[in-house]
Amino acid sequence: MRKLTLISGLPRSGSTLLCNLINSNPSFHATPTSGVIDVVKGMRSTISHNVTFKAQNRLELMSDIQNGLKGFLEGYFASKEVVFDKCRAWTSNIQLLDAILGHSDTKIIWTYRNPIDVVNSIERQYQKTILLENSDESSMPMSFTTLDRRIGTYIGDGGLISYPVEILRDAIEMGYGDRIFFVSYFDLCNHTQEVMDRIHGFIGEEKYEYNVNDLKQSTFEFDGFYNYKFMHTIKEGKIEYAEPKMVLPQKYIDIVANKYAPLNNFIFNGDVEGFLGITIPKLENDSDKSSE
Repeated sequence: MRKLTLISGLPRSGSTLLCNLINSNPSFHATPTSGVIDVVKGMRSTISHNVTFKAQNRLELMSDIQNGLKGFLEGYFASKEVVFDKCRAWTSNIQLLDAILGHSDTKIIWTYRNPIDVVNSIERQYQKTILLENSDESSMPMSFTTLDRRIGTYIGDGGLISYPVEILRDAIEMGYGDRIFFVSYFDLCNHTQEVMDRIHGFIGEEKYEYNVNDLKQSTFEFDGFYNYKFMHTIKEGKIEYAEPKMVLPQKYIDIVANKYAPLNNFIFNGDVEGFLGITIPKLENDSDKSSE
């Protein structure tokens, strides 16, 4: 593996399309939704809590621990050149990855879609497959009994949509903003080559001419595992943007728009202060200081 790039972002925001585009480049390899970070954190957990490891001075083993975790990543992707690993959790694990790899060069592609369209897509598929439960429905059935409760589950604290936004906010606060490239689903569909050119530039790779008129699916996930609530298929052929068929009443459109206005203003207008919910104090400069 020569280079690792991470793919994160909102659900239902075009990451499957992006990964299939990436895989059409013979020099690139994009994963479907990946558990690589879970394996790494599982190894870290074992080293942290296993009694035989705890009986040793692990501070003296730090270089061995780093080499072991790094060896897994490099070994797992040994046959690949430029890797794009897709997992929403990567945004909250940049610091850990830097410590493992020993550098801070890894970058994130963060896919964005209007949160109204994301909520609408999830609810539309829920209704379309109503004869099967949502994967989480059996453990918290009351959260899915009404449209109001379902949307509250999606956008509430730690929810399917809110969690990626929460960890993005943390990454920005931690100073990783310059390592994150935002890809709008609308732009990916309507200005595909331009977006891919910018991704190549962001990660420092030469441009590649993508076939946007005859894209084939190359990443696959078994959607039956999610009871077909979250499909990971693309429409093969020409990449085209389709206007979403709205199933949300206006009340909920307004609720979602209001909740995620800071995210939208950050993505499109660069409003970092509004997104973080803070006022960044301006430092005095010498001309502002009164003479003593």
